[in-house]
Amino acid sequence: MKAAGLGAAGTALGAVTITSAQAQEEWDEQFDVVVAGSGGAAFAGAIGALHGGASVVMLEKAPFIGGTTAKSGGGSWVPNNKWMAAMGHQDDKDTYLRYVARVSFPELYNDHSPTLGMTEHHWAQLNAFWDNAAGVFEKLDETGALPSGVFLSWDGKPAPDYHGHLEENGQILGRQLATMVDGKSGSGADMIDYMSIYAEDNGLDIRTEHRVVKIVRNEDGRVIGVHAETPDGLVRIGAAKGVIFGTGGFTHNPHMRTQFQRNPAMGGCAVPTNEGDLINMSSELGVKLGNLNEAWNQQEILEEVLEFSSVPSGVFFLGGDSAIAVNKHGKRMYDEKYVYPERTRSHHYYDQWTGDYPNLYQVFLFDDGAREFGGYLIPPAGADLPGYVITGDTLEALAENIQARFDSLAERIGTYKLGPDFLANLKDTITRYNGFAETGVDLDFHRGESPIDAYFHAVSVDKGNKNPYISAISETGPYYAILLAPGTLDTKGGPVFDANGQVLDVHDQPIPGFYVAGNAAASPSGKSYLGGGGTLGLGITFGYLAGQHAASQDA
Repeated sequence: MKAAGLGAAGTALGAVTITSAQAQEEWDEQFDVVVAGSGGAAFAGAIGALHGGASVVMLEKAPFIGGTTAKSGGGSWVPNNKWMAAMGHQDDKDTYLRYVARVSFPELYNDHSPTLGMTEHHWAQLNAFWDNAAGVFEKLDETGALPSGVFLSWDGKPAPDYHGHLEENGQILGRQLATMVDGKSGSGADMIDYMSIYAEDNGLDIRTEHRVVKIVRNEDGRVIGVHAETPDGLVRIGAAKGVIFGTGGFTHNPHMRTQFQRNPAMGGCAVPTNEGDLINMSSELGVKLGNLNEAWNQQEILEEVLEFSSVPSGVFFLGGDSAIAVNKHGKRMYDEKYVYPERTRSHHYYDQWTGDYPNLYQVFLFDDGAREFGGYLIPPAGADLPGYVITGDTLEALAENIQARFDSLAERIGTYKLGPDFLANLKDTITRYNGFAETGVDLDFHRGESPIDAYFHAVSVDKGNKNPYISAISETGPYYAILLAPGTLDTKGGPVFDANGQVLDVHDQPIPGFYVAGNAAASPSGKSYLGGGGTLGLGITFGYLAGQHAASQDA
């Protein structure tokens, strides 16, 4: 919270133009490259610049480094990588392009188009990602900056992509890499440890509590440095070759969430410093902005995200076998075992007839059988129940207690009433779902059929069901419920950039000296989450390319 407020009462976020003569007099210090932020994309930018022979300083707004990357699983989605090939899994560029086009821009997808329906800009970016991602990660691995290997599931198998059931995916395995620690999959914190130690050992100057508040350009329009606010006052740092922003999205800026996101979002996993600073600063430079209406979606426990918008960890999975999620009318909305980004999209459905979002807040319901089965979010049998778990000895009592909980939160979420049909529909929903448990086939949402369902959910207790992920909900209580809300891992919109990571202006021309990567940028993945590590794979690749390109510029 201290970091989020750093500089808020000081210099307004923005940009300034100065002459070359003024610049020489103004700088407190000068480097070849300035990097703003300290997550995976930012460190990749710094390392890319260091590999290009540049002097580099990193400015981090928070009192600590790592950004949201340090809270992540440390996975990276990297097509055609050498580690998957070593395991006998082959990738294919045509299949890759069809997959990313199909899920990133489903409304544009056209398998007869030379660009598969994508714009020329996105076609170029996603081709550049294929052409460079594997090489970037291999270089980082070889130098010791980021040891990598194929991310394996609980059953020892490589990960399928998040939409692996689609024909365009080709059922290719092994694109998700892990940060490797002593031969095992590490975390995002491990990723930051490796990258920061390597970068510092190779000359990177890292400074925390330095919030970049102004972008400085010269009379020719080139970005030549930044102003940063610190506890000791304003510092002015020149960048002879370029400035790279890897400052994250705007998950914790309520105004931007309301104005830019097309649907409600209440907060999420991003660190609290992710407030969209770059959007405000770059707007004064005539930057082209894109993908502001999209995010790396994730569900949140309603009462946790209301307490503080930066949650420790959102709802990646919905555990249990005898468990379902229903809306305010008591109806299921999705395969509860499917990936978190797509489940979260259901919260955003708008009903034109009732004029509201019937799925905005959802009820995750389970019984004691689910607690025996276990899994993410489900308190195990015999364990104390967290305060956000609602109980009821009967479905009638549970419904009454759910509404009472919504009423108790009215000052923060407004009036939210279960539909008058909630209880009747809930009973019908459970009856239908229990029928699916008998046959093993979820006729409504295909639960357990997608490859990613099995990847994410180990079967801890074999109950002899035809579908191990569907078990009948008990006809007698007690019953339990958790309220779910829409949120993000972080947003994924901001300045549009080219294949070198250069920020583009409103005329689609690169702005010299200005670079961006990661969640601070307009993600080329559009609406999709391609697979585990989709955020870091793109961020690190384009961050490194930005660093390389910046280092190659004339000072």
